[in-house]
Amino acid sequence: MPVDIDSALDLRINHDLSYAKIAAIQKVCPNAIFKRLKPLLPDEGAEIYRENRGDIFSHLQLRLLSQVDSARLKKISVRDAVVSAAILYDKERLERGLSTEILDTRSLNVNVSKIDVEIRRLEGELMRMTGSGQSGGDEHE
Repeated sequence: MPVDIDSALDLRINHDLSYAKIAAIQKVCPNAIFKRLKPLLPDEGAEIYRENRGDIFSHLQLRLLSQVDSARLKKISVRDAVVSAAILYDKERLERGLSTEILDTRSLNVNVSKIDVEIRRLEGELMRMTGSGQSGGDEHE
């Protein structure tokens, strides 16, 4: 009987079952489960990388920029070095949960104001349709 990989992954990741228990459920040997799931599951190195990605990107930026000297500038495109550093900077900020673009907060405020007006219009329409004197709360004011 072949291994049901989707089910086995669910049982391993979401239910923390052992390979032996999954094998018993699927009526296969534990080694079959292990061989099929092992390449799909993150290892300790992947977890360490994921937890430290921002620092790793920051370090790579430093290494890239340290390679820029007058001799290398003659051999490589300055644009390529700067673009590479900028991409890593954006990725580092993304990993740290920081903004990767500049937002115009004035336009956001205008959009929020338009949404508030539309909510009030819809609440008024709802009150007229139901004949109710209340819209269900003042949570939008």
